[in-house]
Amino acid sequence: MSDISEIIRVIPNLIRTGNVEQINADKVRVRLSPTLLTTWLQWVALRAGDVVEWSPLSIGEQVVVLSPNGDLTQGKVLGGLFSTDSPAPETALKLRAIHYPDGAIVRYDFEVHALAAILPGGSSALVKADEVTADAKQTTCTGDVTIKGNLTVEGMSALNNGMQVKGGAGGVAAIINGEVQATGDVVAGDISLQNHRTSGVKHGDEVSEGPTP
Repeated sequence: MSDISEIIRVIPNLIRTGNVEQINADKVRVRLSPTLLTTWLQWVALRAGDVVEWSPLSIGEQVVVLSPNGDLTQGKVLGGLFSTDSPAPETALKLRAIHYPDGAIVRYDFEVHALAAILPGGSSALVKADEVTADAKQTTCTGDVTIKGNLTVEGMSALNNGMQVKGGAGGVAAIINGEVQATGDVVAGDISLQNHRTSGVKHGDEVSEGPTP
C-alpha cells in the first residue's frame, strides 16, 4: 500500500505547471500552487555549449517544471507558456518575432522576406567590426549621417539640397581633378564669374588688372 501511495504522490510531480515567483540569475523559484513554492531550480536555456544564449525567465511567466522521479528538488524549469496575463503577441504562422518589455521588436516575416528591428525612442544600436558591408540595391537613411573617417564614393553623387564644405588640416576645402560645369553662377568672395567686370584692360599683349565686383 505504501508503494501505491508513493506512486500516487510521485506521478503528479513529474510534470507540473506554475508561475515564476523569484529569479536569481540562472535559477528560479516557481509557484505551483497557493501553498507550494519550489526550491531554487535551473531553467532550461536554448543553448548552453559552444554557443550560449541568455534569455532569463521573468516574474509571473508561466512555465513547466520537469522533475526526474517526481522529486521537485531536482526539477528543471522549461519556459514559457502563453497565458491570460501574457498572451501571444503575434498570430501569423510565417513570422518570427521577439518582443521586449521596453517596446522593442525584432521581427522577420519569411513569407514576404521582410526583416524589421523597431527600437523605442531614445534607443541606440551598435555594429562593431573591422568591416561592414551593406549589400542592397537601395539604402535609405531618414536622419542625419555623421562620418568620422574618410568617405569614398565610386558612383555618381547627387546633392539635391546643396552642400557646405570646410577646409581640412591643409586648409583646402575641395580638390577637383577634372572639369567643373555649373549651370548657375560661381561666386568667389564677392566676385561673380558671370557678372564681374575687369578693370585696366588695354589692347595688345599686356595683362589686365584683377577683376572688380
